[in-house]
Amino acid sequence: MFTKPKLTRQASIRPRLILACLAVSLLVSGIYVTVSYRLAADVNIESERRAMSQIISFIANIPLSDKQRSPLPDREVLSQIVNTDVASFIHVKSTQNSISSAFRIDSSVSKQLLDITASRNDDDDAIIMLNDRCFIWLRMSFGEDTITYLKETTLLDVTLRLVAKRLLITSVIVFWIAVWLALTLSSIIAKRAEEVNDKLEELATHDSLTGLPNRLYLTEILRSIVEKKEDNTQQGCLFGVDLDKFKEVNDSFGHSTGDKLLMALSQRILTVVQPPNELMRLGGDEFIIWAPDLTIAQGKILAQELKNICDTTIPINGLEINTGASVGFAHYPTHTTSPETLLSCADSAMYKAKKQRSGWEVYDEHIVLSNERDVMLKAGLNEALANNELVLHFQPKVDMRTGEIVSVEGLCRWEHPSLGLLMPYAFIDLIEHSGKVQDFGRYIVKQAICCAASWQKEGIRVPIAINLSPYNLLDPGLIAFIEQTLTQAQLSAHFIHIELTENETSLNINYIQEALEKIRRLGIKIAIDDFGTGMSSLAYLDTLKADTIKIDRTFISDLESNKGHRAIVSAAVDLAKSFECNVVAEGVETKQHADLLLSMGCHIAQGYYYAKPMPEKEMKQLIETGILPDALAL
Repeated sequence: MFTKPKLTRQASIRPRLILACLAVSLLVSGIYVTVSYRLAADVNIESERRAMSQIISFIANIPLSDKQRSPLPDREVLSQIVNTDVASFIHVKSTQNSISSAFRIDSSVSKQLLDITASRNDDDDAIIMLNDRCFIWLRMSFGEDTITYLKETTLLDVTLRLVAKRLLITSVIVFWIAVWLALTLSSIIAKRAEEVNDKLEELATHDSLTGLPNRLYLTEILRSIVEKKEDNTQQGCLFGVDLDKFKEVNDSFGHSTGDKLLMALSQRILTVVQPPNELMRLGGDEFIIWAPDLTIAQGKILAQELKNICDTTIPINGLEINTGASVGFAHYPTHTTSPETLLSCADSAMYKAKKQRSGWEVYDEHIVLSNERDVMLKAGLNEALANNELVLHFQPKVDMRTGEIVSVEGLCRWEHPSLGLLMPYAFIDLIEHSGKVQDFGRYIVKQAICCAASWQKEGIRVPIAINLSPYNLLDPGLIAFIEQTLTQAQLSAHFIHIELTENETSLNINYIQEALEKIRRLGIKIAIDDFGTGMSSLAYLDTLKADTIKIDRTFISDLESNKGHRAIVSAAVDLAKSFECNVVAEGVETKQHADLLLSMGCHIAQGYYYAKPMPEKEMKQLIETGILPDALAL
């Protein structure tokens, strides 16, 4: 059964809080018992010494006659002064002599006690421990006499034992109160901490916009796969979904519309991604789906469903928006036994689907080789631009009525030092995703202008058309660059035409209209390439004020048999006449194509029937001779 992964949390705070409270309570109790015990002992000792000082003072003040001319009175008098039931010892020392009297203490002990007190100062510890017996001593001076009084204490021991029992009981009560408080407080704090942890986990593992799980959540899923790696039955498909034109939606309608689109689309995807499958958003317009227990065959079905759900229009702010999506997926463990690379495999399949515009793709090992080549080509773009490895091949546009070459289209090729001649599909997407679109656009413009200027000097006065991406027209310095390059080459702008793809241009019409108008003022002709394949309205032609429309090859390839395509071509020709535009038919490959187009009023054609794209040298020879070999051969 699939279990949602949880973030690794530290041990609960409750046990640590209880232990901390107990430790503090023990420490406080220990300090309390120690201080209280020592205070009781000090009070008792002080009380004993005060009593002893009174006895010493009394002895010192006894009249001399009662002392029988000695420093001490006789034992009978002393027995009335001191408590003879307690072992005691009195020593009086004067300048003439000294005398001692002991009660319940033998002479050896008396001598040891006297030696100990003799080595001590008056402010030293009042307690003397001797042979497991405890004595309190006090020494006082009266003129020339010094009286030392020692008494074995038993009351102190009894008092301290009583105090210790009371303190122990008090400490136990304090300890249990601390335990109760610790349990209560820890329960409240632990509950609050758990709520906070749950909220933080939700924030850490879920996307704030859509509420879907995020990349960290995906990491936990992949970790759970690792933990179940020993289970041979563990399998699943990881899908990557990337919206095709989300950036254009953001640019055209604003980020708030883009956010609404993401939220609406995520809800639609959830209708086909049912538990235990998980939909996640990694950021931007990229979604990830983990579908446990799915086979490759089941994954293909789900991939098609995802493509279909993303292809439907979504109403937002009164607009019907459809960006489409590219879906790729990889299967664990068929495609990889490493969960860490599973996401890379799914991404590779998704990028293949985006590149081929196939809707969805499943991962295969050939994608890796293609990706490696793309990485190599992307790394070599700077060098290719610097070394002029990107060159133009030319294909003529022919007036079918006379066979005259009226213009040529410059098509970019990459003369790669190790891979040979590369067609545009191998590197154009890389350029558009490498941040070098504007550099590439200026490079192509300069190549075309230089070729046209060189041809003009050789007497070849044929315009050259080049393809520019709408992203090139967003280059704020492009117009000035074109004008400066034309001036340096001493070339009239009429010898340069710019072709734009309809479906790309229509999406960015508000951004490029001003740029196209400035280009037109220079004298450069504007053509709409692949006309009929986009989603533009009739007002689109009038907005751009194009000079030429080029009918896409998809309508020409089966012109003889497809009545619908013939109707579309005929309508396009009539539409061009209404807008006073020229018409060029692309993909003309047979004489039948040419004859049908002429009968419809289309006079200019481009295609293999007349010539394939060729290097500059061959193109110049073809223009000079005026002989179209492919057409003659056919």
